[in-house]
Amino acid sequence: MKGSTNTRAVLLFIGDELLIGQTENTNAGWMARKLVEWGIETIEMRTLMDDREVIKNAFEEAWEKGDLIISTGGLGPTNDDMTAEVLADFCRAELEFNEEVFSWIKEYKEKQGQSVNSLHEKQAVLPTGLQYFRNESGTAPAMLYEKGDKVIVALPGVPYEMKELLTDKIYPRLKEKLISDNLKTTTLLTAGIPESEIAGQLEDFENQLPKSLSIAYLPGLVRVRIRLSARADSESKAEEVLQKYSQELQSILGDAVYGRGEETLEGVLGGLLKKNNLSLATAESCTGGYIAHLITSVAGSSDYYKGSVVAYSNEIKKGQLGVKESTLEEYGAVSEETVREMLAGVCHKFQTDLGIAVSGIAGPGGGSEEKPVGTVCVAVGRPDDYRLETYQLNQNRLLNIEKSSLLAINMLRLFLWGD
Repeated sequence: MKGSTNTRAVLLFIGDELLIGQTENTNAGWMARKLVEWGIETIEMRTLMDDREVIKNAFEEAWEKGDLIISTGGLGPTNDDMTAEVLADFCRAELEFNEEVFSWIKEYKEKQGQSVNSLHEKQAVLPTGLQYFRNESGTAPAMLYEKGDKVIVALPGVPYEMKELLTDKIYPRLKEKLISDNLKTTTLLTAGIPESEIAGQLEDFENQLPKSLSIAYLPGLVRVRIRLSARADSESKAEEVLQKYSQELQSILGDAVYGRGEETLEGVLGGLLKKNNLSLATAESCTGGYIAHLITSVAGSSDYYKGSVVAYSNEIKKGQLGVKESTLEEYGAVSEETVREMLAGVCHKFQTDLGIAVSGIAGPGGGSEEKPVGTVCVAVGRPDDYRLETYQLNQNRLLNIEKSSLLAINMLRLFLWGD
């Protein structure tokens, strides 16, 4: 299969908890995006109940359709975890206690200060003849079965375990077996411009693209990911084509592009702050600390981030941030005048170079004809050098909070970009 036009993948997500909505299937989107980066085409996704016959039938049907079948879930120690048994049946293999895998499980549990039990012994009863990959973050190993040009991969359903195993352990084997080096992809990350506007800006660019190169838009909240894929006779030629057109695309979109691949807005902002030896504090009203959460999710953020005031009430805005009573009375809590004073107050309070201040009406109540639900005011920058913006959002409460936070972070990124 390696070197052919496309490796076709079927993804199977196993677990009653996914079907009843108890657990959100975040694995599906992440895995599909990752496979695209690797030049693998996902042709089907299925979510399966914890039923032996259902799972077996799904593997059989997937085998007929795809070159690569990846499953997640069903590798735990309980009775409803039956992926290993189904694979043994499907691969016509015997189930056998695997001493090496059990030693991995035992070592992992001992590092957690715990002992193995009979359920962990069950996890080590596995089909013979498959390849097993050690799980560094859990007890369930990954499994890989090959026959001819086809591959089955079984992964644990816990997202961070699945991601580590697929990226670090399984990908090298897939690259050797299925993935052509003649396909190269890159993803440019943009923020602050809607997909329709980006598509308009890139209309001429798209019209002159060679047949060997394709473009795809992957919209999200505030952000749009643009994926370019180039296929050529050789790896170096594909890389050359991709480099040329990705640079042209970035030139067209300018500072709307904040990064590539898996970078985040908060991570890029943190990099700018660290590079320029700048400190930051935040003052949040409607976002309730979500901006602080995003910023501190970046490793090393303590180098530049000092703290936050969640000024949800006017009393806190006045008492902790120094917002004037007259400003609140004349302009209201949700106003550019108020967030400007919140910005100055938080920078002074934490003695930082920069600040972010946000106040808005997240909803579903609290709006008025003059300031409807979704009105959000943002100030970023320095006390005497800042940017102000008022946004009109129309999502629900939680989406308004998330979107406001991302818009504020992007505003500060652009402020620093301008500097």
